[in-house]
Amino acid sequence: MLRRFRGACELARPPSILRVIGDIAAMLHGERRDFADVALDQSVVSEFNRRVYAVVRAIPWGATMSYGEVAERLGNVALAREVGRAMGANPTPIIVPCHRVLAARGKVGGFSAPGGVATKLRLLKLEGTHPCGGPTLFDHLPRMTAPLRRV
Repeated sequence: MLRRFRGACELARPPSILRVIGDIAAMLHGERRDFADVALDQSVVSEFNRRVYAVVRAIPWGATMSYGEVAERLGNVALAREVGRAMGANPTPIIVPCHRVLAARGKVGGFSAPGGVATKLRLLKLEGTHPCGGPTLFDHLPRMTAPLRRV
């Protein structure tokens, strides 16, 4: 940061930012959180991307939409690729929950945040969403309390 902004100094974080940080940490531990009321400075975001992000922010916890469905909400299903580009440029993942936007027919699609698709799948799992067709066998296995014994 200092290389980019010489002379910058860290300031105390306002209470509203501390609340968001705490809510993100809680969400990453599986607690349901809603970020719809978090104010974002989107002054450097294109008008189209702002419209996309508004639609995506309205997707509730545990739900998903496809790129095409987001484009349809914008009034033109042919904009699905542009929606994908907007998701890839999302400067505020989690707050704008781009992990809730999937490719056609429930396929996962990409994810530009660190960790890529693995991160997207983990976020969806935290919300109880299984985009690849539902829970797997492993989601229902009981936790073993004792190691297996040979007989």
